[in-house]
Amino acid sequence: MASLGTKSAIMGALSKVAPVLLRPALRQLPFVRFSHAHLFRKRPGQLIVNRIKDLSHFYMIGIGFLPWLAVVTYAHIVYGPCELTDIPKEGPAPHYWQYERTPVRQWWAKWFGVSDMEHHERNLAYYEKQGIVSRWRQVEDRVKHLEGERLDYKGWLSD
Repeated sequence: MASLGTKSAIMGALSKVAPVLLRPALRQLPFVRFSHAHLFRKRPGQLIVNRIKDLSHFYMIGIGFLPWLAVVTYAHIVYGPCELTDIPKEGPAPHYWQYERTPVRQWWAKWFGVSDMEHHERNLAYYEKQGIVSRWRQVEDRVKHLEGERLDYKGWLSD
């Protein structure tokens, strides 16, 4: 009977230690149903990311940066920098874009740029509009001040 008591004591001790000893071993087992290695791993979808990368590379490098770089290089090699000459006394005056340094800058100024006169007139129109708005605000502030001073309110006259 003594041997049965020692066996039960050993079994009791092992039952307390078994979860500690067996759990790491169970955690290390991969859940692949004991088949081959992972042939198809689960991962996030790449279709949209790859599509965005492909389109951005195409539009920025394929038809954006590289062709422009080729055109600019060709213009600088073939034409070089522009030279300033005296304004001709006969014939029409040069355009505003003909004062730029390089052919590429001239082309950009001609098709996308704004002349100095147009820029000046735009600024004049902007400042004129700001002056009108400022005067209207002054009048409105004066009206509010007088309404408060005379205990009056804005309204329509009726008989």
